[in-house]
Amino acid sequence: MTIVLHRFPLSHFSEKARAALDFKGLEYRIEEHTPGLDQLAIYRLSGQRKLPVIEHDGKVVADSTEIALYLERTFPDRRRLLPEDPEKRREVLALEAHLDDTLGKYVPRVWLRHAPREEQYLDALGAAMGPFGHAGLGALAAVLPRAEARVGAVQRRFDEAERTVRATLAELIARIEASAYLVGDEPSLADVAAVALVYPLKFPPSKHVFKPELEGASMRGIAEDPALARFFDFRDRFYRDHLR
Repeated sequence: MTIVLHRFPLSHFSEKARAALDFKGLEYRIEEHTPGLDQLAIYRLSGQRKLPVIEHDGKVVADSTEIALYLERTFPDRRRLLPEDPEKRREVLALEAHLDDTLGKYVPRVWLRHAPREEQYLDALGAAMGPFGHAGLGALAAVLPRAEARVGAVQRRFDEAERTVRATLAELIARIEASAYLVGDEPSLADVAAVALVYPLKFPPSKHVFKPELEGASMRGIAEDPALARFFDFRDRFYRDHLR
């Protein structure tokens, strides 16, 4: 039975689940959803409102990590997301959890902070989302910088998010400078999580980006920062080499 992936098109956690499917070399079909009324259907399917969710062979699995672990258990003959060596396996799982807690949590805030300031990126995203999306993004671009400037608590949350994302990416750069992949010389779930969770900061070279014109669109203040560019080069190469 073909796996069905339910996703939000801009969700980095949805992209993590999709990347795990790709990495395992599995066939799947994508069902797109939008926040709001669509989440009622997701609740009826899975008992909760968040995406990603997969359906496979009568089973429904929610949460990107649980999806990856399900794929690993169900398709052990396919390319492995987790090393067989117990110590490396623990390291991969610990790093993946750390990335969920840092990139997973804070990348959306960094996106929200930088998107209104980067006209080229905002125009590309608005065009892909259609006239209503473009108008909404335009309103966001007008309002958010003023709100950040006026409300100290908003600015502090944005500052915390950006510090955390930059520090995490610096840690990952140190790892890939020491070895071919994040945990040794073989790719793993840690790499899949890392490359996917920065999804909206620079859209990857992938046919599964929800609008083809967004492929490669990036927030230059993050993705082209010389201090971080090494990671995004690794990310793009990982997509070309291991994903679709």
